[in-house]
Amino acid sequence: MGQFIRKGVLFMGLLLKAVTTLAIGVVGAMMVSKKKKAEPSFTIGESRYLLDEPTGVNRDPVEIYYYRPPTWSPEDPVFIAFPGYTRTGDRFRTRLEALSVKYNMVIASPKFSPEKYPGARWYQEGNISDAEGEEGRIQPRGEWTFSAIDRVISAVRRRTRCKGKVYLFGHSAGGQFMHRYSLFGDHPRVDAIICANSGWFTMPDETIAFPYGMKGLPVSDGDLARAFARPVYMLMGGNDISRKKPFRDTPEADAQGMNRMERCNNYFKACEAKAKELHVPFRWQKFIVPGAAHEGVKMAEGAMKLFCEEPMDETLGM
Repeated sequence: MGQFIRKGVLFMGLLLKAVTTLAIGVVGAMMVSKKKKAEPSFTIGESRYLLDEPTGVNRDPVEIYYYRPPTWSPEDPVFIAFPGYTRTGDRFRTRLEALSVKYNMVIASPKFSPEKYPGARWYQEGNISDAEGEEGRIQPRGEWTFSAIDRVISAVRRRTRCKGKVYLFGHSAGGQFMHRYSLFGDHPRVDAIICANSGWFTMPDETIAFPYGMKGLPVSDGDLARAFARPVYMLMGGNDISRKKPFRDTPEADAQGMNRMERCNNYFKACEAKAKELHVPFRWQKFIVPGAAHEGVKMAEGAMKLFCEEPMDETLGM
C-alpha cells in the first residue's frame, strides 16, 4: 500500500512539473507575441508612431509622423524634421513628402504638442528655466527637454532599422529647439544637426541671462568644446528678413540683429570666437538657401541638398 502511494505521489509530481513547464511556455509565447505586435512593420507611405515620453506637463505620448518613399532601403538616409511655431508634425510631414521621394529619404516629423509642451519655455527654450524670459530660475539638467530629442532619435532608428545617415532638422521654432540642443544636448546620435531660420539665440555669453545668454547655466568649457565639435549646420533663408510676428522684437533679441539672417550670422561668429577663446576645434558650418524666405519646405530642401549629390526623379513613386 505504501509503495502504491509513493508511486502516486511521484506521478503527481511529474504531472505538476509538466503542467508548470507548459504554462511557462504559453506565457512566454504570449509575451513574445505581444512584443512583436508592439513593433509594427515600417510600410511604404504614411504612418504614425506613438512614443512614450516622460517630459512635458502630462504623460501624453509624442506622436511621430513618417513617410517612407517607395525606393527607400535601410541603407538610405533618414530626415527627422521638427516643425516651427505651429508644432504640427503631421502637416510638416505631408508637405515634405515630395522631397522625400525626390531625395530618397524617410521623413520623420515629431509633434511636440502645445498641450504637452506649452509655450516657448517647453519647446524652443528646452525647459531650461522654470518660466519664459529672464525672470525664471535655471532648472537641473534632468528637467530639460533635450533628452526627449534623444528618445525620438532612438525611436526613429528602431522603427526604420536604418543603417544609413540620420539628419536632424528644425525650422523656425524647431530651429531654436535644435540650436539649443546642439549646445546643451548630451550625446546626439545623428550625422548632422541643421538649425534653419531660428528667430533668436542663446549666445555663448556668461554675462547675459538666459534665454538670451548663458549666465547661470550649469555648462562647462568642456561642454562647449563638445558642442563646437559637433556637425552643426546653420541655415539662413536668403530672403528671410521680415520682422512680421511671430518674429521676436524685444530689445534683448534685437541686440542680436534686426532680422533672422543678421542674428544667425552674429550667433555663428560668437560661437566661433568662443571656440577660439577655448582653443578647441569648431566644426560648425553656415549656408544661405537662395530665394527662401521663412519657408520650412524650401529650407528643408536646402538642407537635403547639402547631403545629396543627385536627386531622384521627382515623379518616381508619386
